[in-house]
Amino acid sequence: MYQLRDSRWSNFKSTGSMNDHYEYRKCRNECTKQTKMAKAHYFNENLNNNISNPRNFWRTISNIQAPPVHSQPAAVKVNNQTLQHPLDVANAFNDYFVGCATTLIAKLGNDMQSERPHAGQAPTTVQSPCITQEFSFRPVPVSVVTKLLRKQKMKYQSGPDQIPAMLLKISAPAIANPVATLINESLATGYIPKLWKTARVVPIHKSGDSTLVSNYRPISLLPVMSKVLEKCVYTQLRDYYQYWNYLTPDQSGFRPNHSTTTALLKVCNDIQAGMEQGNLTGAIFLDFAKAFDTVDHGILLEKLKNSGIGDRTLTWFQSYVSDRSQYVSISGSSSLPLPVTCGVPQGSVLGPLLFTIFINDLPNVCKASTVHMYADDTVIYTSKPNLPQLEAVLQEQFTEVEKWIKNNKLFLNTDKTVTMLFGTAPKLHKLQNPHICVGTISNGTLTTVTSLKYLGMWLDPNLSFGPHIEKLSSKLYPKLGALYRNKSCLSPAVRKQIVQQMLMPAIDYGDVVYAAARKHTFINLLHCITHSAALRYNVTT
Repeated sequence: MYQLRDSRWSNFKSTGSMNDHYEYRKCRNECTKQTKMAKAHYFNENLNNNISNPRNFWRTISNIQAPPVHSQPAAVKVNNQTLQHPLDVANAFNDYFVGCATTLIAKLGNDMQSERPHAGQAPTTVQSPCITQEFSFRPVPVSVVTKLLRKQKMKYQSGPDQIPAMLLKISAPAIANPVATLINESLATGYIPKLWKTARVVPIHKSGDSTLVSNYRPISLLPVMSKVLEKCVYTQLRDYYQYWNYLTPDQSGFRPNHSTTTALLKVCNDIQAGMEQGNLTGAIFLDFAKAFDTVDHGILLEKLKNSGIGDRTLTWFQSYVSDRSQYVSISGSSSLPLPVTCGVPQGSVLGPLLFTIFINDLPNVCKASTVHMYADDTVIYTSKPNLPQLEAVLQEQFTEVEKWIKNNKLFLNTDKTVTMLFGTAPKLHKLQNPHICVGTISNGTLTTVTSLKYLGMWLDPNLSFGPHIEKLSSKLYPKLGALYRNKSCLSPAVRKQIVQQMLMPAIDYGDVVYAAARKHTFINLLHCITHSAALRYNVTT
């Protein structure tokens, strides 16, 4: 039919006859009709009939908006050479992923080793006075192991041991007893099998040139059995720190009842309180490079010991972080395994908690300012009546933070670490140069910005949230338009689900924070987006 349409168009172009044009239009209309019918059938099969299957439903929606990109390339470029053999590609990825952390550590210089009496040891820190009892592992009951095995997600891919989660899930009643024995033996002896410390890494394309390994992120797949073991340890360790109230309240990451929204609310409320008092607020937004991947194992173990972990239990953690390795699996080929000598294990259950312990004492060095963290996203801020006082305090605090970073063998990206000055419009307008001058130990000066995306929200000097609302609108309207063009093919139930679960969450994110925006701006955003969705989609949000 489509070839006939093109043929009749060619005839009309050559003859100019109105009869040929009529035949072309009749064939064109038939093609359009068949296209709409095929599209309606596609949507009916993949959306209308899958509204109760979230995975298939949203996979189809994603394909409509942006076709999936193949995450594993057939070739990559390394040192101006193109590698095409799957094994060479896998080795190139593994070399890059492992080398990222070691390259950063090498940049710190050899002076790090001369500042401590023993390599890998952290400066001695004082154990929290509230802890009066050492932490030690308790035996894990079979019932707990059974529950963990049954809760395994069926979609979880198998790790290096090639044992699928589904097998462990369905066989939980039969294997729970021996698995519990293995776990308790590991906790008692402080030994973890090497296979449980090996990660199978799958590269996933982020953006940009698909032939560059730097444009991929590593997704680590650990054995399911190791995650069951880690979950048992995590539960006991988390309960211990919560009981003794050891973790700093200045950390919102990886904690129950905390989120990016609570972190934003804390920081923005403090800044707005400074405005109400007529003060200026200066903030330094730290950018750590590969913070999770560059954690020094010796320093981490020292901090665990100082937090009340007994020597016998510390042996297990030492085994956990040591002798780890990873290999990259791509296109059916696997690279040679490489040792992972630093960092908390990616894709692990314990990794986030261990990083939280590692960075837990950072706020202690900032006595004259406020620190708030979400994982490694850290902001230091303080309020003062004038700019000179503000700069003096921030300079003192930042110098102490740089020393802490150096002593803990982390790497601060000073090019992306920026300052921002907050205040009311009249207060900022009186300043001749509304910038914060904060220097680094290396004699550089941090850049002052007038807008910044922090935890998914754009901040501006007056906290008007105008830039955030503008960017949110520009992001949502194209999605709304793309789905509107397919409106006739979607059932009312599907249209409602798309609006409520794809568009509205973007508006709802952080609404308790940017609701403080100028009333007409905030109302206009909600009015335009929600009413456009309601009127054009014929749904109620």
